[in-house]
Amino acid sequence: MPGTSEVRYNVTASDSDNATTWVIPRADSYSFGIGRSNTLAAQEPRTMIYKGQFFPSKKDLKRLVGHFAMHQNFEWKVKRSNKTILHLVCIINDCTWKLRAMRRDNGTYFQVRSFVNEHSCLLEEIHRRHRQASAVIIREVIAPKLQQHDGRLMRPKDVIADTKTMYGIQIMYSKAHDALQYALSLSYGTYEETFQLLPSFAYVLEQQNPSIITDLQCADDGKFLYFFMPLGSSIRGFQGYMRLVIAVDGTHLKGRFGGTMFVSTAQDRNE
Repeated sequence: MPGTSEVRYNVTASDSDNATTWVIPRADSYSFGIGRSNTLAAQEPRTMIYKGQFFPSKKDLKRLVGHFAMHQNFEWKVKRSNKTILHLVCIINDCTWKLRAMRRDNGTYFQVRSFVNEHSCLLEEIHRRHRQASAVIIREVIAPKLQQHDGRLMRPKDVIADTKTMYGIQIMYSKAHDALQYALSLSYGTYEETFQLLPSFAYVLEQQNPSIITDLQCADDGKFLYFFMPLGSSIRGFQGYMRLVIAVDGTHLKGRFGGTMFVSTAQDRNE
């Protein structure tokens, strides 16, 4: 701690793309805690909230309170929100639950100034259409479990089943699909990032195995057209042992960018 009246919290490259230091004046007077950063860890997000807690931004605070509401089976609504204040109350009128946070000085971080974690309303009803169960919130829940026990990736119906089991919330298929896509992009990168890696992927392949031939073609505006990659062993096998007839088949890709994947096969001349 650099002094008796402030705390410096460093975000390293593993936590964020750009290292940042928050200087929090008079932090020794408060109960201090840092909320989750924008980068997801491979674990379920924590749901502890207390007075005096700090968050890097209002977005981080709302995300954590969303997880908290889903765990506690209630919904909240925004009573007041601007650049400096966030005031949340229970969705049931006249309920005593409320949270109020303010931005500290001229920074971006928010501090919980008051938190009443008691409900005067009944919490017996399960909120099956939970307003806090957004695709972004569900993404953080399923991110550590993308890989199933049987080795396959989660599917939207798995997301629906897990959300119902954990929280008693029935979400729509479209929301489960969006949450799954968000989680996959965090773990494996976006479609755009994957396409940008193709030139590097082709270069590494040819460096490690010179017999492999790659061909990446793009349109005049830089958009992807096709990628061709025959293995060296397949070329040698076709030239020496296969009938000089090639059968070409294709399958339509149903991803975001569409397109067609072509596969060529040949038959052994001994058959």
